[in-house]
This record gives sequence, C-alpha cells and structure tokens, in this order.
Amino acid sequence: MCLNGTGETVRARTEGTVVTGDDRAGTGGPAPSWPLGYRRVVDLSHVIGPSLPGWDDEKPHRETLAEPAPDGDFGFYVQRWTFSEHTGTHLDAPGHVIGGGRMVPDIRPEELVAPAAVIDVSARTAEDPDTAVTVDDVLAFERVHGRIPEGAAVLMRSGWSARWERGDAAVRGVADDGSWHFPGFSAEACAFLISRRGIAGVGVDTLSTDPAVSTDFAAHEVVGRADRWGLEALRGLDRLPPVGALLTIGVLPGADASGGPARVLALW
Repeated sequence: MCLNGTGETVRARTEGTVVTGDDRAGTGGPAPSWPLGYRRVVDLSHVIGPSLPGWDDEKPHRETLAEPAPDGDFGFYVQRWTFSEHTGTHLDAPGHVIGGGRMVPDIRPEELVAPAAVIDVSARTAEDPDTAVTVDDVLAFERVHGRIPEGAAVLMRSGWSARWERGDAAVRGVADDGSWHFPGFSAEACAFLISRRGIAGVGVDTLSTDPAVSTDFAAHEVVGRADRWGLEALRGLDRLPPVGALLTIGVLPGADASGGPARVLALW
C-alpha cells in the first residue's frame, strides 16, 4: 500500500525529475498548485558561505563531517557550520537590542507571515548612500499604492544587494577614509509605521536597519522597544511588486536566540 503521492515521489527520484526556478514551471517538472492563487515565489535570501560579507570580519566556517557520495551514488553528506546569529539574511528579535525583549522562539508564527510593502529609494541611494527612508517616503508611497495595512512588512529597496558579490568593502560602502556608508530607515519613519500603521516589522537590503553613519542605532531601538522584528541583508527586492506580495520568514529558532539566519520568501 502506498500513501497518496508516494508513487509520484518515487518516480521523481528515480527519473531525475527536478522542479527548479523561481516560477517553478516549465523548468524541469510540473508546476505545483499554489494556494490562494499565488503563482510566483521569489527567494529574498543570500546563501551562507565562507566568504559571505557581514558586519564584522568573522566569516561563517564549515567543516565536512561526512564526504558526499560520488555522483549518482547513495550516501550521507554532512557538514558542521559555525556562524553568529546575525549572519547573512537574518531576523533581529526585539531582545537583540532591548533588555528583556522577546527572543526568536517567542515570536508568534503569525508574525512571520506578512504582506509586503516595498519602498524604492534606489535612485536616491545612487546619489547619496547615507540616505534613509523617511516619513515623507512612506506618505509618497501611500499616495500611489494605498495605505500600508496593519501587520505589514515594510521593506527598503535600495539596490544594495547587488554589491554582495563584490565583497565586504562594497557591501559596507567603505570610503577612502575608512568610514562606512549604506542606507537604512530613519527612526522617525519606523516610529510612524509602528504607531500609525501597526506594522509587523521592517526589512532592508543592507547590513543594518540603521544607515551605516548612525552612531546611536535609533531605528533599531525604536523597532525593538515596540516589540517588532527587523530583517537585514535581504536580496532581490527589485523583483517584487510594490504591493501584493506575501512575505514568509523561516528563521532558525535557536534557544534564547537574539536573531537567526532566515530564508525569506515572497509569494504573489
């Protein structure tokens, strides 16, 4: 006796059928039936690797515990990874910056699924890497796309994720004098979005919710004190519509974790 779908799974394994690609259709296998009418799925996460840019110079480290089997052979391939909670695309829990704040396992599942509003500041960032998303940016966005709904994830699209392949200096925006420059959110915009729109959290395609020139990390503090999460080091936000996508955040639920690497998906 076979459970429903077992035959298809066995045939897929033995016949080499693989479903790949962001649209999951016409690229090696049949398109699955997405719920709620969603037809696109985009991965907004950087792949963790030993050369991944980050906030400090400590890189993810991997050790092979069991070598992969030769091509086509069966065998268990195992690696051991060492990295900080705030590596690559990751979620900041409130407890990352506020004493007594909630940690990753305390965040309710429904808080990790949110409609996305993508605010594009890439044109301004190209001229001023120290720019920040402002309340005026939020209001201008709403004049075109409508009011940001309660429980939304508000994402800054700066174009910065294109720098990840160029290494630490490019991602950090290192200037000739050694200072760092990349965009983020203003504290005022975060406060407005939380108090007036009731958002679930904010996300950026840079290393930090705050612009690199910040010395007091005010955006982090506003978001953390409001018991909201932040997403950092997203990628591919240029592929999302300004509104209409649903964000899902699969974050590593470490015990007492102040944050965790995440695989963030957008569906629409």
